[in-house]
Amino acid sequence: MDSLFILKFLISLALGALIGIERERKREGAEFAGVRTFILIAILGTISAYLSQIFSFFWILAFIGLMVLVSLSYLVTTRENGDVGITTEIAAFLTFGLGVLCFTDDGLQMAPILAIIITTLLAIKPQIHKFAHRISEKELLNTLKFLIVAFVILPLLPNQIMGPGEVFNPYQIWLMVVFISAISFTGYILMKFIGPEKGLGVTGIIGGLVSSTAVVTSMASRVKESEFLMKAGVFATVVASSMMFLRVLFEVSVINPTLTPYLLVPMLVMGVLGVILSIIIWRRTEIRKMDAELELANPFSLKPAIIFGALFLAILFFSKIANTYLGSGGVYLASIISGVADVDAITISMALLAPKTISNTTAVTAITLASMSNTGFKFLIALFLGTTKFARNVGLVFLVIIMSGFVAILFI
Repeated sequence: MDSLFILKFLISLALGALIGIERERKREGAEFAGVRTFILIAILGTISAYLSQIFSFFWILAFIGLMVLVSLSYLVTTRENGDVGITTEIAAFLTFGLGVLCFTDDGLQMAPILAIIITTLLAIKPQIHKFAHRISEKELLNTLKFLIVAFVILPLLPNQIMGPGEVFNPYQIWLMVVFISAISFTGYILMKFIGPEKGLGVTGIIGGLVSSTAVVTSMASRVKESEFLMKAGVFATVVASSMMFLRVLFEVSVINPTLTPYLLVPMLVMGVLGVILSIIIWRRTEIRKMDAELELANPFSLKPAIIFGALFLAILFFSKIANTYLGSGGVYLASIISGVADVDAITISMALLAPKTISNTTAVTAITLASMSNTGFKFLIALFLGTTKFARNVGLVFLVIIMSGFVAILFI
């Protein structure tokens, strides 16, 4: 017997068991399917795909037969207990499909991934429901509008360079806007999904993915309300700001991977040092479950996206002009100034310009200076929106991080 077919059969059996175990744990009353049933459904899919080599489209007949059996079971179940949910029935159909996939060479690699995703979605039902109730109607509408712009309008934009300076590419500009918004939106969704009640650790880390500036602003106002929250506020501020360096490194690794080795040292030095210092502060913090809810704007609303796109284009243009007429010094000056407003825009600009327009060394130095400039700006937020003591504590940590960045630049 073909050993490869046996392997496919065993994988199909395992995937059916995976989904079946999850359904067995959630099984209530007279629901038709448990572990054994799901294993058999997956095996049915694999065997029917195998027999389709002899009898064309046999798997379609097998699927129709499964649909009839599941439908009859569903009618009996709903008649007995009035439960009209069809999650288990849909899972059964998907399990059959996974069994069919297991028989194909390409599908054999994809089936386990899909099975894990399906099982995860089935297992986190309470969290999904909780998340759905956390999303407001305005947030949902903003997300839908941006998705239309990203996946309907983006493909229609011309993918060619035009205008002065040869830096304006409508497709590329908007693609970067979508990319940055997607990163922020991921953190935003995680914050909504997990919830701010998990405490400062989650708020600082995930909030830093969305907007470290927003975290600093929130913590400054909280500390101003109560000095008792000082250490907790400093911790959240430092860990959120440290996440910014790791976010910058991720952005560059996606946009221009060749630049990543050059940027690795300064970003990791500042980011990891910040995390270590925040851990030290955490261990000295008495309040670790502080309600740290943040007022985070939906990153997928159109207005911030358009503003970012305009800022990104301006920085891209002026960085190229500055490099042409002022050399690397002009690029560094532009980075320090623009880093105050938005570190993402200058990061992407440098990643796109290197190494054709500017050298890798210049790009990495500019990104590092922008990150340090943004960190310095967050100190000013802590000073003017928080208390003097809060600003002093945050400032000392930020000073160490910035100095480590200067040292790291020397080794680029």
